Amino acid sequence: MEKTSCYTYFSITSNGIIDIRGLQATDKGIFDPANITKMLGVLPFSSWKKGDKRKTGYPYYGFSAWSGAKSTLDTLVIEEQVLETISLLKEKIEVLLQIKSLYDVSFAIVIVPEIINEETPAIHFNKETIDFCYKTGTEIDIDMYIYQFGDKDE
Repeated sequence: MEKTSCYTYFSITSNGIIDIRGLQATDKGIFDPANITKMLGVLPFSSWKKGDKRKTGYPYYGFSAWSGAKSTLDTLVIEEQVLETISLLKEKIEVLLQIKSLYDVSFAIVIVPEIINEETPAIHFNKETIDFCYKTGTEIDIDMYIYQFGDKDE
C-alpha cells in the first residue's frame, strides 16, 4: 500500500533568462558542477553543466545545476528532512557565499512531497532553517505532487 512520502535537497542553479528554449544561463551563471562538489565536499545526486546533452527533450541544457545534500528520512514532518539537509551545509556558509560571488546562481532548499490519498505532511520551518536561508540567500521551493489513492502508477 502506497503512502505519502517526501524528500528534500539543496539545489544550486544558474540564474538567467527564460526563452522558448527554457532557462538560459547568464555568462557568469555557467559553472562546472565538479567545482561545486570540490568546494562543498558534498557529492551531488544530480548535476549538469550548460551544454551537456539531456537524456530526453531539448538536446542540451541551457544552464548549469547541482543538487545534493538529499534527505529521504521516512517522516511526514518536513522540518526534520530540511534540518538533515542543512546539517550537511551549515558549516559551509562561507563556501556557499564564495560560490555566489564566483557565479550568478540561485540556492534553494527543494521539498518534494508526494501526497497519497490526502495524507499530508507537516510543513514548518524553525529558526535554524530561516537563519540558514537568510545568511545564504536560499529560497524554499515546494514541488508538490498530489495523487488520489492508486493514481501514482497511472
